[in-house]
Amino acid sequence: MFADKLTQAQRQVVFDLAANLAAADNDISEEEIMYLKDFSSAYGIEFDLNKAAISIDDHLTQLDTKTSKIITLQELIKLSYKDGHFGKEEQDKVFLIAQKMGLNDAELMIRIENWVRQGFDWLYEGEQMLEMD
Repeated sequence: MFADKLTQAQRQVVFDLAANLAAADNDISEEEIMYLKDFSSAYGIEFDLNKAAISIDDHLTQLDTKTSKIITLQELIKLSYKDGHFGKEEQDKVFLIAQKMGLNDAELMIRIENWVRQGFDWLYEGEQMLEMD
């Protein structure tokens, strides 16, 4: 997982932003909850979905490298796809976060989103092959 390259403080930022993002469409799906539970247990982060009031700007100060910013965007987009679609509210929030990070490069955002979508397609294809038995 690319989040292995982050510091523990940066992982906490990813979790907090992801929990905040999951609530963006006012409907946290079971898949989003599982993603957040897996992320929190993998990195020893307290599982707390009450992140609606966080200061995004304060959190973003922890992301001090381009690598940490890109990994954060990858994780946020990955979470957004967990419920089956990257909805308008989620897209708007992810793009706002990217702009606040100084990564308002549309081409980079498209590359990250394509990478995430290809990952989901790859997993789905593998699951389909295993179910052929």
